[in-house]
Amino acid sequence: MTRRPWPWLLGLGALTGACTGIIGGEDAPDGPGGTPTSFACDADQVPAALPLRRLSHLQYRNTMADLVRFASPSAAVEILGAIEPLFAQLPNDQRVGPDKHYAGFTRLDQALQQQHVDGAYHVAGAIGAALSAPPSRLAELAGACATDADAANDDACLDDMIRKFGERALRRPVTDEDVAFYRGPAGAAPFDAADYADVIALLLNAPHTLYFVEHGQEGSDPTAPLDAYELASRLSYHFWQTLPDEQLFAAAQRGDLLTEAGYAAEVERIWSDPRTREAMGELFGQWLDNTTLEELDARVGTPLFDAFAAGYTPGPDLREHMLAEVTDAALYYTFENPGTFHDLLTSRKSFARTEDLAALYKVPAWSGGEPPDFTEPERVGLLTRAAYLATGSANTRPIMKGVFIRKALLCDEIPPPPPNAAANPPQLSDTLSTREVVEELTGNGACAACHGVSINPLGFATENFDSLGRVRTEQTLFDPETGQVVGTAPIDTSAVPRVELDDQQVAQSAADLTNLIAASEKPYACFARQYFRFTFGRLEDLDRDSCALADVKLALDEGKPMADVLRSIARSKAFRMRSFEGDGARRTPTQVDD
Repeated sequence: MTRRPWPWLLGLGALTGACTGIIGGEDAPDGPGGTPTSFACDADQVPAALPLRRLSHLQYRNTMADLVRFASPSAAVEILGAIEPLFAQLPNDQRVGPDKHYAGFTRLDQALQQQHVDGAYHVAGAIGAALSAPPSRLAELAGACATDADAANDDACLDDMIRKFGERALRRPVTDEDVAFYRGPAGAAPFDAADYADVIALLLNAPHTLYFVEHGQEGSDPTAPLDAYELASRLSYHFWQTLPDEQLFAAAQRGDLLTEAGYAAEVERIWSDPRTREAMGELFGQWLDNTTLEELDARVGTPLFDAFAAGYTPGPDLREHMLAEVTDAALYYTFENPGTFHDLLTSRKSFARTEDLAALYKVPAWSGGEPPDFTEPERVGLLTRAAYLATGSANTRPIMKGVFIRKALLCDEIPPPPPNAAANPPQLSDTLSTREVVEELTGNGACAACHGVSINPLGFATENFDSLGRVRTEQTLFDPETGQVVGTAPIDTSAVPRVELDDQQVAQSAADLTNLIAASEKPYACFARQYFRFTFGRLEDLDRDSCALADVKLALDEGKPMADVLRSIARSKAFRMRSFEGDGARRTPTQVDD
């Protein structure tokens, strides 16, 4: 199995490290900045205009696949299998966000490399060739006129193909100017298969195919409502990660999407489609991903880890099973058993589908239906799932647990460590508990401002779980070299987590911490921001995007089911608008394509 690299160690080492050396004084950083907990919608604020946004890697693959299925249903499986290696030549999207290690989303990656250009060129060429030969495939796409011996109908045949296929590829009506432009590579009739292949390849490389080209309806205001076809694309790419289907495209053609009733009906239909679950799985999977979780079997066979594991042997897939469980929990409360955001934060149900993870939880594996309840009273809520407790070593990492909560769940900013702080991760001690080691390393100088107040306490609350996510009442101490048991240390989970930075309430357990977080407005406001980023593919402006943020936050505040919260973004005015402030004059579709 290929091991994942761990570049986060370089960037985050100082957060997990010992604050030794010459630190403190005037150069000491301030504490973390708190996230806003409410958003006041100001209708006069206009979101900033943005440049063209490209399809994500996943959206591009799905789009090409759906276009092939549209053009050649009978040969789609064969064609897609043949071009699959070409998709691997395209760069994978990177996670982007305020901190890419915590709640970063691939939809925000708008880097454009030569590999994107070259890769799309090769994919388009291969699809064009595959759809135009043998003659049966070309006839399936363009009609019998494309393969008969009558050259007199070639011009009309090619034009009709451009209108039919181009309408789907460009995701808008095809104009006469479009037809004249895209038939250019074919030259003059008669046309052969290679001419059709070139035209198809040009359509698949068009800006309207590869980017979200949005002009909005005609008008002179700083913002403009999207037209029906642009709205169809926004809906389909947000919820399905691909182009509009036949029914959505027809709703755009009829203008139904520009009516409240027609739009609401399509939102409901789209939400009910199985593809929506996949897209929301990406949202939850990337938001809740613990990138600092190493492979759980990396140290199997070493004396220390084997002694700590005490007969439990993690397999190579346990890490992915832990992360999948968190996503499955969010999807369960969104689709199978509609629940609230509060339910997700506080749930005591296991979503472990595999025996390896279920064994750590001491429950049967979940195979669908009603999930089993945790039997251990200590295991309460999201933060007691193994994905946020395990480390891949014999030692817990309370600092990293605290950073995850502070950044991914609360959206608080943590200032960088002083430049001369030592980047030494806390080591397992044979005389001290992990909490005592961390307190000794970070309790003095500049480090105390953040670690002692805002980071460590959040992680200490779950120290009654070991680094495989198992409940423990004391910490077993080992000789780091031999793995020999040399003693035990008491577990202390009491802490002042400061979910709200001025809150002095003491949490005695993970349950207390979970309840403090669930009672705060912070995680709800934070999720509104995370969902905005996922939806619009950019970071939010707290002033200019306040109305869209307020719509999602209101649904959360009202305790609406997660399904309603996630649909609320599509019902917002911001979702159906395009801003042109600072964008100059709007261009026509043909100007963009040319």
